Amino acid sequence: MKDKVTIDQLLDSMKKEYGGEPKVMKLLSQLNEAAVFEHATNKNFVMSGPHIPPKYKLLVSIAISAALGSENCTETYTRVARNKGITPEEIMEAILVARFISATTVVNTASSTMQFLLKEDGAHKG
Repeated sequence: MKDKVTIDQLLDSMKKEYGGEPKVMKLLSQLNEAAVFEHATNKNFVMSGPHIPPKYKLLVSIAISAALGSENCTETYTRVARNKGITPEEIMEAILVARFISATTVVNTASSTMQFLLKEDGAHKG
C-alpha cells in the first residue's frame, strides 16, 4: 500500500513544479490542509484528460488567469509553462487572445444597453 503524501511533501512538489514558493497554497494549508489536497486532486484530474495536450492546457490556464485578473496565477502558470519549454512568444500570444476575448465580452455585455439606446434614440426622433 502506498504511503500517504504529507502536506509538506505536497507543498514541496508544488514548489518544484512552480519554480517558486506556492505562497497561496502554503497559506491555505495553514488554515485547511484538505483544501490543498482537493486543489491538487482537481488539478491532476483536469491535466490528465487525454484530448488536449498539456502545453495547450497551460496556455489556456495562463490566458484564463490573465482574463480573470489573477496576477499570481498568471505568473505561476507562466513559470510552469517556461519550465516545460513553452516559449515567451507562445505565452504572449495566449495573453493577447485573453485580452481580445475579455474586451469582446465588454461589448457583448453591453448589447442590451445598445438596444436600449437605439430604441430611445428612435423614440426621440419620432
